[in-house]
Amino acid sequence: MLVISNRNLKQEFARSGIGNENAFGEQLNNKGPNEIRLANAHKAAGKWKLELVQESRSHRAGLPSKTQFAAVLDRCKAHNKNCLFYVHGYNKPFAETLEQGWLLQERYQVEVVLFSWPSNTGGIPIKEYKAVKRVAQTSTGALDNAFEKLATYLAVPFNREALLECDVSLNLMTYSMGNFLFQNYVQGTIYDGETRMFTNAVLCQADCDNEGHRKWVEAVQVGKRIYITVNENDKILAWSDANFQKDRLGRTVRALDAANAIYVDFTAGANVGKTHQLWGKDTNDTVRNFFDHVLNGRRGEETTGLDYDSRVNAFRQSPNKKHG
Repeated sequence: MLVISNRNLKQEFARSGIGNENAFGEQLNNKGPNEIRLANAHKAAGKWKLELVQESRSHRAGLPSKTQFAAVLDRCKAHNKNCLFYVHGYNKPFAETLEQGWLLQERYQVEVVLFSWPSNTGGIPIKEYKAVKRVAQTSTGALDNAFEKLATYLAVPFNREALLECDVSLNLMTYSMGNFLFQNYVQGTIYDGETRMFTNAVLCQADCDNEGHRKWVEAVQVGKRIYITVNENDKILAWSDANFQKDRLGRTVRALDAANAIYVDFTAGANVGKTHQLWGKDTNDTVRNFFDHVLNGRRGEETTGLDYDSRVNAFRQSPNKKHG
C-alpha cells in the first residue's frame, strides 16, 4: 500500500527510513502543510513495516513519486486489480488510517493509495473538531500536490498505456471529514480539474454541510461518475448535526440536487442502523456490493437491491433487502 502524507515524520523514521504504524505523527509536516512524503506500507503477521521513499536530487535517478505510482500500476496489472485513492476522516491517528486503507484493500481487492492527514489533534471533542477542520482546510495544498503528481504521471505514455492495457480504473473515495477537506480543495483557487483522472468519485458519509453542496459538487470533474452516500441515522454525523446545527450531507435526503451526482440512500437497509463506516462494516450484501462496484470503477446504481426514488432524487435500499 502506498502512503502519501503531510503528517510529521518521527525522527527515527526520518533517519533510518524504516518504521512501523507510528512512523508518522499527529502534527503537520514541520516543513509546511503542503509538504508530502511517500512511504510503502506492508502488513505481515499482524505487524506493520513502513519504508520511506527517499527523495532524490538526481534527475538520473528519476522522480521518486513517479517511480512509486508506476509500481502501483504495475501491481494492478499483475494482479488484475483497480486502484483506489482514499482520503480518511476525523479523529484518526496514523495507525488507524493504515488499518482503514488495509481493510479497503483486502475487502474490495483494490490497490490502495492512502492520503493520510493529521486529523487527531487531541483535546476537548468540540474544540478538537473545530481544530481538525482548520487542519483539513490547511491540507488542501498537500492533497493538490498528490493529485497533480499523479495526474501528471498518468498523462505520459508509459502510465497511460499501462492503464489501458490492463483495463485498470483509478477511483477516489473521500470519507467523513475527508469530504470537508475535498470540498475546500475544490472550492479553492488551486483546483484545476485534476480529478478527471478518476473513473468514479465516492463522497462517502460526508461530514460537510448539505446546504449549498450543489455548487461545489457540480464543480468536481471526474472521468465518469460521482456518488454521494446517505444514512439518515448515522450516529457519527448525528453528533456533528447536534453540535453545529446544520444537516450533514451524508445524513439527510433533503435537497439532493447536484446535477452531476448520483445519490444512494442506505438508511432502510437491513442491519444498517446507525452505521457510519458503511464500506467497512458487515451490514448487508447490497451495501457491500455497491462499494465493490464503485471502488472498482463500475456502476453502483446497478447494484441489485437499489431502486430509484424520484421524490428525493436518490437510489434507495428497500427495507430488509439483504442481497445484491
